[in-house]
Amino acid sequence: MQDRWNAFMPYPDAYVGHAAMGPLSGHRLAVKDLFDVAGYPTAAGNAVLLAASGVKTSTAPLVQRILGAGARFVGKTNTDELAYSLIGGNIHFGMPINPSDPNLIPGGSSSGSAVAVAAGLADIGLGTDTSGSIRLPAAINGLVGWRPTHGSLDIGGLHPLAPSFDVPGFMTRSLESMVALMSAVGVPTADDRLSSVLIVENIFDSIEDDTADETIALLRSAAIPVRVAGSIGSFSLEELAAAFVTVLQKEAWESNRSIFERSPQAIAPDIAARLLSGSRLDVGEVREARRVREHFSREIDRLFRDDVVVVLPTLTMSPPKRDAAPESFAAFRSACIKLLCLSGLSGCPQLTFPLASSGRNISLSLLGARSADRMLMTVGKRLRVE
Repeated sequence: MQDRWNAFMPYPDAYVGHAAMGPLSGHRLAVKDLFDVAGYPTAAGNAVLLAASGVKTSTAPLVQRILGAGARFVGKTNTDELAYSLIGGNIHFGMPINPSDPNLIPGGSSSGSAVAVAAGLADIGLGTDTSGSIRLPAAINGLVGWRPTHGSLDIGGLHPLAPSFDVPGFMTRSLESMVALMSAVGVPTADDRLSSVLIVENIFDSIEDDTADETIALLRSAAIPVRVAGSIGSFSLEELAAAFVTVLQKEAWESNRSIFERSPQAIAPDIAARLLSGSRLDVGEVREARRVREHFSREIDRLFRDDVVVVLPTLTMSPPKRDAAPESFAAFRSACIKLLCLSGLSGCPQLTFPLASSGRNISLSLLGARSADRMLMTVGKRLRVE
């Protein structure tokens, strides 16, 4: 395969079987290099982990399930180191190239899977989403992205980052392909009891007015009842983001402590700094962050009892250029976390898709109750986004 986008890891080809027939027959599968695939190593974007990996003898159950549905494996894809970034860069293996605008970052950490799908090298991009690593690259590359309900998909054979947030997820070019994927991985059919969608004012106040106007116009054209709320809960977006980052850093440190203590020089400086921050958190800080998380999760559960879906922009600002200064990357990551953290804190599913009626690259998201993944797809289809 010609990969001028640096989407795939440069591993020697090994045979990976798949079912001759199934609901995903004809679909090509690109797998983020966090999942084990028999015949390949698993590097998690780190050269030391690659050297220690060896060739795996078994395949992650989720990958095997997709292969069993007829999808054909086409390679393991590049990822941000340890999956601990939203930018898409990697000091060991390089940054994949954004097919729609090579000057922009591809987004991460599921950068290679997103680029493979956007470039037409794959039809299904399997990735992971901890703090937005499916949703953000899907948004930047004009794809459909699905972060499933936390805990609903098998995580066996997956290198962890922050287990209480980690979710396997997918990117496709169409809603139809995502519907087929949901069926293949066993998501129950939808109970279409949607009563309304919710616009949250403090979320839309943080983005460009044109995006808010186009979103509301789209909802009205689809004849979906719209409700408005001042905020999504009792905490500000800044408070929620701070709690999320605290828990993330603590768990990321616990997941990667051994490699940091063994080979700190083998980790990119910005990622090493975030791991070190996690190691320095005291018990009280983490306890308070988890209290905020639990309180917010209860508030979200109450909100979704009314069969409502929250509609929100996927990103709060335009992505930076791939050669931007580290400060620009940090500012982009910090701004986007304020919205991306909502799904992680609540464990709820989120569906991301391009707003096709716009002349600009705008990505919309739907956030719903736990196990309401199919309802999000139903609403997305009603919005006629493709």
